[in-house]
Amino acid sequence: MTGTNQHQQPVQHAIDAADHAILQAQDAQHKLQVAITEANPHAIQSAQAALVQADQQVTQAQRQLAEFANEQFGQQIQQTFEQLNQAAQDIEANQVKFHTPKQVR
Repeated sequence: MTGTNQHQQPVQHAIDAADHAILQAQDAQHKLQVAITEANPHAIQSAQAALVQADQQVTQAQRQLAEFANEQFGQQIQQTFEQLNQAAQDIEANQVKFHTPKQVR
């Protein structure tokens, strides 16, 4: 029993890191939406920086989770991996869609 728990700890850690990355991505996207709604250039820049950081966290979580992608943990990891992929796509869409325009004179 102990051996099984010890084996599952790294998997659970990877899943927890993935869940955290997903929440971080959602939070960064929300911050960007609010900043754009408020038309606040400083908040937009801050939110874009948060998106970059969230993107890095999602990528790292994807790599970590991929190490455990096997039959034993398949369904739980597959679901989390799909959520990570969706978070990565959402981040990319927001980065492309909401960039800070250059000032026109």
